[in-house]
Amino acid sequence: MLESRKVFFSGKSSYILTLPKKWVKENGIEAGNEVIMSIGKNFITIYPKKSDLKKKSVSIDSRDLRHESLMRRIISYYLAGIDSIKLKIYNEEQRSAISRASDILIGAEVVEDTGKEIVMEIFLDNSRLKTENIMRRMGNTCVGMVSDFCAALRKFDRYLCNSIIAREREVDRLHFLLLRQLKLANMHADVASELEIPVEKIQEYRTVVRALERVADHAANMAESLLELGKPVGYLCDFVDADLDMLRTAVVAFLENEIELAEVVLEEFDEFEELENRYYSSVLAADVEEALHLKSMIDSLSRIASYSADIAEVVIDMAVV
Repeated sequence: MLESRKVFFSGKSSYILTLPKKWVKENGIEAGNEVIMSIGKNFITIYPKKSDLKKKSVSIDSRDLRHESLMRRIISYYLAGIDSIKLKIYNEEQRSAISRASDILIGAEVVEDTGKEIVMEIFLDNSRLKTENIMRRMGNTCVGMVSDFCAALRKFDRYLCNSIIAREREVDRLHFLLLRQLKLANMHADVASELEIPVEKIQEYRTVVRALERVADHAANMAESLLELGKPVGYLCDFVDADLDMLRTAVVAFLENEIELAEVVLEEFDEFEELENRYYSSVLAADVEEALHLKSMIDSLSRIASYSADIAEVVIDMAVV
């Protein structure tokens, strides 16, 4: 809802804007209380200051939920910012789902288990888990996965392939944590301030987080394809190097807010299709089974390049806001 208000001049250098009485009452604001302002170039957004956010709890009756359904339900509540989840369970499949969920959700711990009911608490300290630091860790992990894939291609290194696959699960954990933080920051300016997230850039942050999660998925897919192929494919390394350079530059451009680097990524992406077609042509010389694995790897490399370009576009979008 939009509402116009007059700006008044007070004293020699101050301007005063009144707040709607209904909004003030609904948010429990009294004279002398503080509010939070997100100040952009052409706008100011005002939020009530609620440092004493109440703990959010939910209960789940798992009677009709299978393993994957229950996991999705738990993850949904985690992303929504719920702090405590009480689950009524009926079988071992549901218990396994809860255990799996606690493994992939950072800060989620089972604190009570009576046999028929399990209580999961979310323990997260926003003062220590800054969003930008977590995104830096996520980006560096993705870059490392693609870099190691090139090494695995040269000498068919099973250990590196399995390491890449394992790191994809770690990226998933960071992905869920970041989506939770961004959701809470969008709802509560206090949380955004504590996490040092610019409120007006939450959507752009979410785009980058999802792009990095997909990069990790494709890196793991490539490692799995190489394991199934069972032999080195050294001639693909130049293609991987080009991909890696784009990804690394895009991540640095985002973390350091470097619009010039973002432009470099987009220029390289414009030339990427020609390189991609050249490697697709090489697949035609392989037998059917080998060709399928090679095509899978090339497809994933192409998608990683596309996600790198998406990250670069976000950097440019944020720079012009």
